Amino acid sequence: MEAIGQVLKEFRKEHGMTQKDLSKGICSQSVLSRIENNEEIPNIIVIQQLCHRLGITIDQLMLDFLPEELFLRKYFNKMFMYLRIGKYLEIRATLDYLDERQITHLDKDRQLACFFKGVCAYFIDNDPESALEQIVQGLSICVSKKYTGYFDSRILLLNFAGKMSAVLGRMNDAQNYYNQSFELFQTMMADYSERSELSNLFVNYGTFLVKQERLDLAEKVVDMGLKWNRQQCSYYKLRELLELKILMLEARDELHSIINYRKMLRAIEKIKDL
Repeated sequence: MEAIGQVLKEFRKEHGMTQKDLSKGICSQSVLSRIENNEEIPNIIVIQQLCHRLGITIDQLMLDFLPEELFLRKYFNKMFMYLRIGKYLEIRATLDYLDERQITHLDKDRQLACFFKGVCAYFIDNDPESALEQIVQGLSICVSKKYTGYFDSRILLLNFAGKMSAVLGRMNDAQNYYNQSFELFQTMMADYSERSELSNLFVNYGTFLVKQERLDLAEKVVDMGLKWNRQQCSYYKLRELLELKILMLEARDELHSIINYRKMLRAIEKIKDL
């Protein structure tokens, strides 16, 4: 863990500022030098002013003093947020930052990093083969079930492996991965998970089954996904789930139900536009 002076110095250099530039009107250059060399502890007012000039918050400065576990959770949660809104370049930049710091030592963190690297390989590089390799590597990492999020991570990995296998035309592999992820979701006490990204399982598997013309099982998967979204009070992937549901109702000519689901779909689109 770096001392506060060293962190401050790194931020200053990143902004291309000299000690004179940063300290002007706040403290003497010699005081700033002693702070950066950890020879003097700055008072809170000086720290606030230095952070303001650097364009950072005190929280950003102090992040290096958080326990490593909390530090990583902050960045993994940020990557999940980027995943939900499709900002894949930001995910890669965050992964590069974590790799630079060399702090993803625990198996559970390495496994989750593999998931995000696979996501980037597919959505940025358009390389499903490399994406699948990353996901398989993540699945090969043995993680203790005692860790919070164990089931969530494994479901995400299995689901994405299914998606990549389908893209590569390996339908038997895709079916196997999807079966594992869906069964794990059903048996993992999913009510205790708060990971809204699990909605991807129902969209991806449901889409796969529709293309395989297995509409009965597809509807079971989609219905479970809609129930999951309601439990999570989440709109994430809800539009895609409703579109799949309507597709299956159209196959059965259930006009009344189609009308109701289309109303829901229009309502979702209006909320999205707000």
